[in-house]
Amino acid sequence: MQDANYGLTLAMFKNIKASLFLIIGLLFIVIACNNSTDEMKADNALDGGRYFIENCMQGDFSKAKNYLLISPKNQAIFDSLSAHYFLLDKEGRQELRQASIQINEIRSIDATHSSFDYQNSLDKIAQKMMVVATPEGWKVDLQYSFPQKTK
Repeated sequence: MQDANYGLTLAMFKNIKASLFLIIGLLFIVIACNNSTDEMKADNALDGGRYFIENCMQGDFSKAKNYLLISPKNQAIFDSLSAHYFLLDKEGRQELRQASIQINEIRSIDATHSSFDYQNSLDKIAQKMMVVATPEGWKVDLQYSFPQKTK
């Protein structure tokens, strides 16, 4: 009887085996990278408000929308915020991206609603927004958000 080695040498088999491990390793890295870029769930009112504001200030409205309580009115306000951001000139957007958030107060209204008072270091206009607990994490309800009068 003749051995059937199909023309594979031991060196070729080791190369195929090494290549297979390399491909599997790269696949795991790609999967891990995709999972790390998913939105971070806001576990509390502070995170929900902060993630929303930070992403808006960075101009990343696709991420900011992950922290928006979905309703037709909220969507309209959100679209207006996005349009306003992109109406800024290049320098204005850059200044906003470099500004920091200053959180003045977070007030719990009840178990599922909190008031989030903040301003950014660029315009220093006090803002208030409502943050609501949902099964998907804390979300911003823009229809109850408004600028505060400065004292």
